[in-house]
Amino acid sequence: MQKTLHGLLFLGILLLFVFGFQSAASFNKRNEQQQITETIQKLTLKCYSIEGRYPTSIAYLKEHYGLLIDEEEYRVNYHYEGANIAPHIDVYKKGRIYENAS
Repeated sequence: MQKTLHGLLFLGILLLFVFGFQSAASFNKRNEQQQITETIQKLTLKCYSIEGRYPTSIAYLKEHYGLLIDEEEYRVNYHYEGANIAPHIDVYKKGRIYENAS
C-alpha cells in the first residue's frame, strides 16, 4: 500500500514537471514574438533618429542595423508609409503545413 502511494506521488510530481515545462515553452514563444516586434520598432526609431527618415523595408534594417529574424518561424509585415511616418509592423508565427505521406 505504501509503495503504491509513493508511486502515485512520484507520478503526480512527474506530471507537474512535464506540464510546467510545456507551459513555460508556450509562454516563451509568445514572449519571443513580442520581443521581435519591439526590436523592430526600436531599430526603426534608431534609424529615424540617425538618418532623419524611417527605413523603407525590413531588408534595410537587416543590412544596415543588423536585424536578425528567424524567417522559418516568423513572418513580418512591414508597411512603409513615408520617410517621416512610423511604419506599421506586425509579426506572426508561421503555421506548420503537414503533407499526407501516401
